[in-house]
Amino acid sequence: VVRLSIPAALERLVMRVGQVVYFGLIVAIGAKTFAAHSIAGNIEGFVYMPSYGLATAATTLVGNSTGALDFKEAKRVAILSAAFGVLIMSFLGIILFVGSPYFAALFTSDAEAIDQIVTALRIDAFNQPGLAISLITTGSLQGMGDTKSPLYSTAFGMWCLRIIGVIILGRVLGWGIAGVWVSIGIDLYIRSLFLAFRFRKNISARSHASG
Repeated sequence: VVRLSIPAALERLVMRVGQVVYFGLIVAIGAKTFAAHSIAGNIEGFVYMPSYGLATAATTLVGNSTGALDFKEAKRVAILSAAFGVLIMSFLGIILFVGSPYFAALFTSDAEAIDQIVTALRIDAFNQPGLAISLITTGSLQGMGDTKSPLYSTAFGMWCLRIIGVIILGRVLGWGIAGVWVSIGIDLYIRSLFLAFRFRKNISARSHASG
């Protein structure tokens, strides 16, 4: 229990500490940009709930299959969960893209803030498949007892991609809120590739070990 829980706890700690630095950098771009970013994040929160549900299901089912040494079933469940997640989140991404002006207007009447929120949400619409894969594959890895890979991916993604991305794209290049959300997308897709690679490697290794 301790061996599995410590990396999982550290993964959340790395994420939260990184967010403090990350939010501070966004505030430095501008208070209105931070406000728009926070509103966009709240709106996105309604969209990615299905991915959390599928991640929980993947953790449980992959864990059951791994415990039964049925690695073929564990792989099937993980792939199906991620595929369903991508389909659902892509559909919700379309709604997010089209409806972003209306969603933004529910939170503020400031024209500049609405423009920034719409920019963030329309970029985020394209991030949704990456978000689905990263969340669900994290659940699959944790279900098979690998809590270190999500820790490594979160640490690298938050500190080397998001934070540096905000500095370069958001501040140095002057992209503002667009740079912030492009950085999030880069993090999500690179993280997804790494986690998918780790899952495939783990499944292959365990299948060979079990004979």
